[in-house]
Amino acid sequence: MIFMVIMIIIFSSRAAFKGIDIQPKLPEFTSANTLKPERSESILNLPVKIPLANIQKALNLNIPQTFVGTEADLTDLLSNDNLTYEINREDFSIGTQNNLITFSVPISGTARVKGKINLLFDKIPVSARTNIAGTIFGDISLGIDNEWNIQPNLNVSTNLTKADVPIKNVGTISIRSILKKQVDKTINKEKPKLIAELVKNLNLKAEVTKQWNNLHLSERVNQDPSIWIKTEPQSISFKEFDLSDGENVRSGIAIKMFIDTCVCKEAPVINFKPLPNLTFQEQIIDKFLINLPVQVSLDELNNTLQSKVRGKSLSIDENLKFIVNEINLSPLGEKILVKVDFKADQGNLLQGAKGILYLWGKIFYDQESNNLKVVELDYDIDTKNALLSTADSLLQPVLLQQIQERLSFPFDKQLNRAKDEANKYIQKIKLPSEIDANIEVKTIEVEKVVVTNNHIYLVLLADGNMAAILNLEDRD
Repeated sequence: MIFMVIMIIIFSSRAAFKGIDIQPKLPEFTSANTLKPERSESILNLPVKIPLANIQKALNLNIPQTFVGTEADLTDLLSNDNLTYEINREDFSIGTQNNLITFSVPISGTARVKGKINLLFDKIPVSARTNIAGTIFGDISLGIDNEWNIQPNLNVSTNLTKADVPIKNVGTISIRSILKKQVDKTINKEKPKLIAELVKNLNLKAEVTKQWNNLHLSERVNQDPSIWIKTEPQSISFKEFDLSDGENVRSGIAIKMFIDTCVCKEAPVINFKPLPNLTFQEQIIDKFLINLPVQVSLDELNNTLQSKVRGKSLSIDENLKFIVNEINLSPLGEKILVKVDFKADQGNLLQGAKGILYLWGKIFYDQESNNLKVVELDYDIDTKNALLSTADSLLQPVLLQQIQERLSFPFDKQLNRAKDEANKYIQKIKLPSEIDANIEVKTIEVEKVVVTNNHIYLVLLADGNMAAILNLEDRD
């Protein structure tokens, strides 16, 4: 009798499952979630090059080409004497030594001495002319303080190799020290003007301020979806002047920047920050990091999925087979909705059953396999309720496991395309044209995968170098 009851129950269950059409309500998931701006910290390296030719030009323009003068009572050997001289210089030549700018220039000219030579019992009139030869030489050291003030230290001196006046029947009178004193005095009188000109030629603050201000920028690098990149400089450091190449005054300026990327319709607000004081460091690095969101092609994922699962049979147990007609992925809110169109195989407990299952999952990028996966799969609440009342055999974990195993996508093609897109975005960053910044991307890796605004995005981390030459050429 008990056996008959069991058989009736089993038969009744089978009969109840025949012709089942499971059609749960399509889940609705609304979210105001947006892709949060991705912030990276990067350093723009600006090697500074100031040609020594600029300094040479300043020397030639601001040190007199001719020194003339008249001096009286120049020596005890003569009385009522005076010295008239005219000294001309050639163009300065520039060099470097021990991290100093060195310069030298030949000088030549004439001098005339008039007076009377004091003998024991008489004074003999003297009038003699002589040629002058020698060199003006010196060095310049450069410094800068944390308020951007260039501080050149200029040393100038004169060396006369020929400045002796012949006196008949007496010999010669050396006027080297007298002329050296007068030439040095004239040059030192011009030093403030020369230093001012050097500071003008080495005006880093004006140039860097312009570039600093221009680095506050916001650029849309993609239309659909609307992707914006914003840069905001934060701090600046300076490498001491270096003259080791013999042709340029070299230094380096490192500007630390925040780079924000976002998927947003409107341009991000820029927080302007004025040029700060300098800090100093021995080495300037040029680290470049930026997070870039690149949209994943959902159509491509679904096409790949159909080729893998359409018509495939999943075994729940020996009496229950589940045939997939179609699976589609839809990003909703921050999750992935998996729609499974199925039917039951003939000859099992769900003979003739068909319908739709809605499952929720999360997106995950597996770096080792380079696969994009849907994980943590579970039934939508309406689907679960429908199955509890009609076909609870489909609630077995083994079915979720087998579906989830098939929600794995080789990602080489999409990832390569995403990397290409990321490179295009980076090249669209319009840094100030005067610095001609060169961004060298070394690696682009997947930082994370996010679902937002009903789209799937790869957030890629681009790593490389960003540098430019700031060449303070003479602009006259």
